[in-house]
Amino acid sequence: MYDNNQNNGDRLFESIRQGDIGAYEMLFKKYYLSMCMIARRIVEDEDVAKDLVQEIFIRLWEKRKTYDFQEMTDIFLYVSVRNKCFDYLRSRKKLPLQQELKAADNEYFFRDILIEEETYRIIMEAIDALPVQSGRVIKLSLEGKQNKEISENLGISVNTVKSLKYKAMDTLRAVLKDYFYLLLVFLAENN
Repeated sequence: MYDNNQNNGDRLFESIRQGDIGAYEMLFKKYYLSMCMIARRIVEDEDVAKDLVQEIFIRLWEKRKTYDFQEMTDIFLYVSVRNKCFDYLRSRKKLPLQQELKAADNEYFFRDILIEEETYRIIMEAIDALPVQSGRVIKLSLEGKQNKEISENLGISVNTVKSLKYKAMDTLRAVLKDYFYLLLVFLAENN
């Protein structure tokens, strides 16, 4: 079974190629949400986006022995999403106007979406690694809730919310390093 502590994409794909369902599930859990978010931004339909991403994962499993994974894991998956979405739009003749299509096919458009979603995924993984109550406090803060609302929602005092938030932010600052300022931006946008 695939070791969850291994971060090497080559090993992950090699495990999947050998039929390790645990490695496949780990890959799915790690990338499914961010891939759906990217697909949703391109096709502008949440259900279609989920279907397209599921098709990518099904095809990955079915063709696992024949794929030649030359790229990093995340790049391979995100390019697969982009291509699948554009194929979907072309097949449905739901292409944007000519000018918008040029922007959509533009590498910069895709990079912007990719950077935004990958950054969000990294931040959410760091938040999920916090102690449960601290993670809840930060997630509610990201939803735009004030300390009083968070305390009522979680059934704890406002001072406990402040304390948990302070400790969580300190931990996130150390874990996220260069990404920490983006967490602050997300928090500022929602408050």
